[in-house]
Amino acid sequence: MLRTAKVSVLLVVATMLGVLAVAAPAPPPSEKELLARYWGKAVSASDKYEFSLVGKQLVIRTAGEPARGLKFKAKANMPHVTRTLKGDFVATVKVLDATAPNRNVKHEEVKSSTRAGLFVSGGNYNLELHLHQYHTKVNKVLEEKMTRCVWVDAWLNAAGVGNKLKDVEPGKSTYLRVIRQGKGATVTYSFDGKVWAAPFKPKRVLNFPDQVTVGVFLSHTTYQIADATFDDFTIESPPPKPK
Repeated sequence: MLRTAKVSVLLVVATMLGVLAVAAPAPPPSEKELLARYWGKAVSASDKYEFSLVGKQLVIRTAGEPARGLKFKAKANMPHVTRTLKGDFVATVKVLDATAPNRNVKHEEVKSSTRAGLFVSGGNYNLELHLHQYHTKVNKVLEEKMTRCVWVDAWLNAAGVGNKLKDVEPGKSTYLRVIRQGKGATVTYSFDGKVWAAPFKPKRVLNFPDQVTVGVFLSHTTYQIADATFDDFTIESPPPKPK
């Protein structure tokens, strides 16, 4: 009888320990895991670049040297996050804010500029839709006035066509959207996430393969520390084509 009671007690204790073990909370996901869940894989050419989360918002920060965009191909070093997608999709992001270029700081190219937005890359084709802020150079001198606008660049290798789509008021957030259907893509933008501009098709003919890389990026021509804050990044299926 005593032997049976002892065994019963051991079983009860073992069961209780098992319940406690199962009930123990799992460790919370790390910031790196959350970054991958909400945004994708962080890609950095420098360990000085920073990717951080504020809630679900993504902040990308550069390191005081030019962060070159996709047109530079092998020399591209802009910090970005990526997802690999197949087929048609709609990619949307909100650019909350981005550092304006400092016209008094050394810079590359013909403009002192920063770009923050969406990109699609596949094969030899690249598309960048971004909040573009820049000072234009006239007679080798940068103008004091800064242009702030929605801009799209479409590239085949290093040859591209750029289009200014809409001026953006200082301090105003911007929603950007790329719609990939077939081998090409159209772009649009919004200032409230509800009313969208008519889709624009880049003049450069795009011929994306079925599988492409999609994400958000920050690039600039200046030797300054810059950052950009993004929110509401979504990947969805495109609406059905009208019959």
